[in-house]
Amino acid sequence: MSIPEKLEKLQLLIDSLTTKDKKVTRFFSLLKNDIAEHERQLKILSIAGAELSKEQEQSSALELILYTARDLTNADAGTVYSVKEEYYDDPFNPGELKSISLVFEVMHTESKGFFVTKPSGLPPVPMEINGKPNNSHVSAYCGNTGNIVNIPDVYHAKGFDFSGPKEYDKKTNYRSKSMLVIPLRDHENQINGVLQLLNRQTLDGKVIPFSKNDQTIVQAMSYQAAISLTTQKLLREQIDLFDAFVRVLAEGLGEKSPYTFGHINRVADLSCSLAETISNYKKGTYKSIAFNKSQMEELHLAGWMHDIGKLTSPEHVVSKPIKLQTLVDRFELIVQRFNSKIKDLEIEYLKKEVAGLKSKKGKDYFVTLKKDKEEKVNTLISDLQMLNKSNIGGEFLEKKDKELIFSKNTETSDQNIRVKTKKINGENRIIDVGLAKRKIKEPLVNDEERDYLAITKGTLSDKERQIINDHADRSWRWLMKLPFPKKKMKLPLYAGAHHETLIGEGYPNKLKANQLPIQSRIIAIADIFEALTANDRPYKSPMKLSKAMAIMGHMVQEHLLDAEVVKIFLKSDLYKKYARKYLSKSQIDSIDIDQWLKTYYPKNFDPDLPVHKS
Repeated sequence: MSIPEKLEKLQLLIDSLTTKDKKVTRFFSLLKNDIAEHERQLKILSIAGAELSKEQEQSSALELILYTARDLTNADAGTVYSVKEEYYDDPFNPGELKSISLVFEVMHTESKGFFVTKPSGLPPVPMEINGKPNNSHVSAYCGNTGNIVNIPDVYHAKGFDFSGPKEYDKKTNYRSKSMLVIPLRDHENQINGVLQLLNRQTLDGKVIPFSKNDQTIVQAMSYQAAISLTTQKLLREQIDLFDAFVRVLAEGLGEKSPYTFGHINRVADLSCSLAETISNYKKGTYKSIAFNKSQMEELHLAGWMHDIGKLTSPEHVVSKPIKLQTLVDRFELIVQRFNSKIKDLEIEYLKKEVAGLKSKKGKDYFVTLKKDKEEKVNTLISDLQMLNKSNIGGEFLEKKDKELIFSKNTETSDQNIRVKTKKINGENRIIDVGLAKRKIKEPLVNDEERDYLAITKGTLSDKERQIINDHADRSWRWLMKLPFPKKKMKLPLYAGAHHETLIGEGYPNKLKANQLPIQSRIIAIADIFEALTANDRPYKSPMKLSKAMAIMGHMVQEHLLDAEVVKIFLKSDLYKKYARKYLSKSQIDSIDIDQWLKTYYPKNFDPDLPVHKS
């Protein structure tokens, strides 16, 4: 038999008494009201417990805690504080406490319609002043001692400074009266917050003191609330730790290659901006796609981690400014060889001049001799200038320039030093030097250097480009080894697939469209656009917007990039916002978006997104 049924049966028994005792009737009425109130409070606690167990945002959890506490006690107002600890930034004494205070998290005043989260303009309440506990402030006292404070009327209370509430009352025409202050303890019995309730009310709005039962029921709820706060704090700390670790790795890349750090930062920023824009773009192919907060955090992390594999990429390859830059600048070696050759010509000229003087040659002989030497020197200088020009990377290398590189500079310079080399650990090492028995002929430009100079696009050879491309495979492999939580398990795919294409011609795994989620496509587009327009690259000049979008247009035409994402990028004017933020003024020119779409956007574009399995 349920409690309501028992009460109903008891009521019938009382009604059936021939002689009715008013005390019994009154007592029974009070009992019924108490039971009804306990049932109401139990229902509130059950609902709050269920909500707190699934709440993910700390601010929302705190609001729920305050609403619940007020509802349980019929309190008009209340505040939730959290304990904030600050530490000295001393690398030789980490963890030294600098200050501890209570921070205003949530404030309610029902009668004034005042409901605020993270109220601004309110300074934290110090829990210590000059190294001693601040027990004059009631919330600080509660936080320091762990004692519950129940005050019938704060205007007549002793032992605490209530000048703050009284000043607030003057400004808002309010009357603070009854107050209940309860510490929030975590699973280790440490105080991580304070709950303060104000003005307990009757049903007709009369302010009364908080009862012992109010104190007990709120204290019971406070344990669950504190555990929820601790859980949220731990989750937040884990996320913050991982985010900070990722940023430290990115900064490590920045120490190695400053422009790589800038690239990572801009790709992460643009990826999130693109995702947010797609969420708000309610037309076209992706009108139903919207990213929630968790997905945005995941995408942001993926953007920060997409080039993590470059940590082990050789710096002289990652930031190669010119074609002949290896561990050393090979062009300087070529200059020295040309310089040596010119000295050889000078010596040869002087020898012939001396011989001519001995044999008493005529004036024409010396004029011709000097002219021949000068012509040869001028030819060498001209060839060296041509090589220097070819050493600079570009979008393409003309066929005639490539032929010129191989047709010229076949001359050799004389070397007097004999060098003996041996392959050690896959590298040629000099193991012996000495004077050569006869002069050694060394080419001014060797075969390997000519191959470098003949690079058609950019500054990287095929072998070096493969070294760079391998970073995507490393990023993927490394990220797959990290135990990401369920909501971030696809992050390695988003980050590692930014060089894949819709037609399966990318790297490292040649994935196709139906294997590439929109997050990977977004990062791919952000990565390419940033690379094309970046003005901090040591190996290329800044590119104008129109040229960058033309290149991306060709990639869209060839089904390498997602056409719809690029379309939204343009139509939303996000490209302009990005340009104003990161590009120099000389790079920003106009783009005819309608003409771009007419030229490059494929007819009947099928995104072929992978099917999401929940």
